[in-house]
Amino acid sequence: MKHLNCVIIEDTLVDRLLLEEYLSHYSFITVTGSFANPLESVDHLRTHVTNLLFVDVDMPVMSGIDFLKSMTDPPPCIFVTVHPEYAIDAFDIQAIDYLLKPVKPDRLDKAIQRAIELQEIKSKALQYNLNFENDYLMIKEGTAVNKVNVADIVYLEALTNYTKVITEQKKYITLNNLKSFMDHLPQNKFLRIHRSYAVAVNKIRGLYKNELLIGEQRLPLGKTYRQEVKKMIADSSK
Repeated sequence: MKHLNCVIIEDTLVDRLLLEEYLSHYSFITVTGSFANPLESVDHLRTHVTNLLFVDVDMPVMSGIDFLKSMTDPPPCIFVTVHPEYAIDAFDIQAIDYLLKPVKPDRLDKAIQRAIELQEIKSKALQYNLNFENDYLMIKEGTAVNKVNVADIVYLEALTNYTKVITEQKKYITLNNLKSFMDHLPQNKFLRIHRSYAVAVNKIRGLYKNELLIGEQRLPLGKTYRQEVKKMIADSSK
């Protein structure tokens, strides 16, 4: 597993120390710097290799989102905040994840796993290629070419500019973003349910609160997409 050098930028001392404590339990993570505001971190980020950035959104000197926008090549970032309303802005600048305070260890773990997957994708980026056909995808992985039937896709998961293709047998990673998939796949067979997820309509097993049951998985149902998804489920049950 690749080692991750992390930097924390959080203006609230208690939250900063708590995040440091949680991250200390991961043997493959080293917190190389912990700062109260973005400006304090600039020199450190310039002189140290940083694989992952944890940033609060609402800070007095500069917001975390504005700080990321000011960087020409920012490290992969996980935002940590009490403000859910900034999630869209965060994902617009390719954040890996968006954690709400108080951060829960299990939710943090999911975000870290996404960061690990991103590192793995980047290390193999030149090995992947994808072609869209009528009823299947041709996914090149190194020297192997995988033919994936569209009918076998359970769901798609966005990870910054990459997309995971989840089938019942295997998962694949491509360099295409989720929007590109939705532009090419049959519109009546796939449904966007979240900024990070799209699902095969015929694989939806049900709805539980704000989660969709897809195969054996529970996927989050984004607020923007709830009305359309709930209407589709209601229509299909008539």
